[in-house]
Amino acid sequence: MLRPLMRLIKNAIRTSVIVAAMTALVTTACKVGPNYEEPKVLPAELWSQPVEGPITTAEPDLKEWWKRFNDPVLDQLIVQAQESNATLEKSLANVRVSLAVLGVSESQFWPSITTAVEYSRNKTNVSLLASQGVETSPYDLWLGGAAMASWEIDVWGRVARIVESSKATLESTVEDLRNVLISVRSQVGTTYMTVRTLQLQLSILRTAVDNYKTTLDLAKAKYKAGTNTLLDVNQSQTDMDMANASIPAVESDLDTAIFSLAQLCGTTPGPMKLLLAEPAPLPTSPDAIGIGIPAELLRRRPDVRSSERLVAAAVANIGANEALNLPIFSLSGNFYLAADQFSGLGNGSNSAYGFGPTISWLVFQGGYVNSMIKQSKGQAQMALAAYRDTVLGAMRDVETSISLLVNAKRSAALYTTAEKSAQDTFDLAKLQYGAGTTDLNTLIKVQNDLLDSQKKLADSQGSVAQNTVGLYRALGGGWDDGAVNKAAERSAAMKDPS
Repeated sequence: MLRPLMRLIKNAIRTSVIVAAMTALVTTACKVGPNYEEPKVLPAELWSQPVEGPITTAEPDLKEWWKRFNDPVLDQLIVQAQESNATLEKSLANVRVSLAVLGVSESQFWPSITTAVEYSRNKTNVSLLASQGVETSPYDLWLGGAAMASWEIDVWGRVARIVESSKATLESTVEDLRNVLISVRSQVGTTYMTVRTLQLQLSILRTAVDNYKTTLDLAKAKYKAGTNTLLDVNQSQTDMDMANASIPAVESDLDTAIFSLAQLCGTTPGPMKLLLAEPAPLPTSPDAIGIGIPAELLRRRPDVRSSERLVAAAVANIGANEALNLPIFSLSGNFYLAADQFSGLGNGSNSAYGFGPTISWLVFQGGYVNSMIKQSKGQAQMALAAYRDTVLGAMRDVETSISLLVNAKRSAALYTTAEKSAQDTFDLAKLQYGAGTTDLNTLIKVQNDLLDSQKKLADSQGSVAQNTVGLYRALGGGWDDGAVNKAAERSAAMKDPS
């Protein structure tokens, strides 16, 4: 019964598809507005920071940079963060939103066709018709068919520009996702280095307390022998207590770092404390890192790539708005069957249709379109300025990271020498104090110098590790779509919150 109706609907859809294909051909040949050209930002020919020591001009090897620290725990934490980090999940959701927006934009290329079957009970209450013998009693009316709302034919490329903008925005969100992946990895690396540095600091303080205890015992023994005063004993006790009192603050900092690492890895503090309960040596940084050339940096950094895509999106919006000043060509129509009984919908002779083009032109709009064009041009200028600022920021990040790493390595080398000298001096002073050839003040000063040099050496070694991670991040972080795709698959498998 409904075959004629379905045949009518299929014919309508087929006609619309043909028209849409012809429209796509027209659109590719005519798009108003400026065509996007990638901005030319000329980076410096050479890095201003000296390329020396741990820095070389070789092409950077950023793939899985964390494995160059040869630390299995760090490797485990990076993998866990990639799988469970909440910020990464949020960025993945943002990509899905942009993908859906692109789908909405592309749908404007096609007509919207609605099918329906309608029933109504009608009565014509017209006295003139009744006086002429026309039947005006109530009657049934069945309608079935398809209707196409006004469909804009994209002659000037307005829809094509909207799609172009949505696509560029989607590409920008993908780059943002890559940037988040880099950020999460580097934050895990930096926080892990902080944890190991604080554990080293705790070890140094506890050893210092033992040394102060040994000095206190020597002072007490000398006091009993009558070779020094109670003042020496009290001074030794004070120094030991001061060293002991600094331990809780370091333990608090250590807990804070571990809890931050737990959040980055998408877990609770308990399991993370168990994983990091056993102190381990501070990971050793690679001896040398290649930085490549500035031009390659701009191709690697996702934040730069994302910013460039936003410029492209803004430029496309200019054309979309400029097209509003031109005539709009559209098609509309309807195809239906009408009968006074439901069975009549199966009769092809009851078919009817209406189909035709429309040309409309917005001749007066109070300056709305021109204002929209100005707005989109202003937004394009803002996007371009933001892109240039992002490029300069990328250059600054690398230059700063190079400076920090070079100077941290220099400090670590100098503190290593100073710590060895302080240790030798302390050993000698302790022997001399025991033999009575030096006083307690000298021993305590030497002991304090040793503790200070050990703490500063630990800090400088931690800075070397942290700044190495920072340089890897500044160089582009070694993003890889394999990790992004795995995260996307896990995110897609999550239960829909609705």
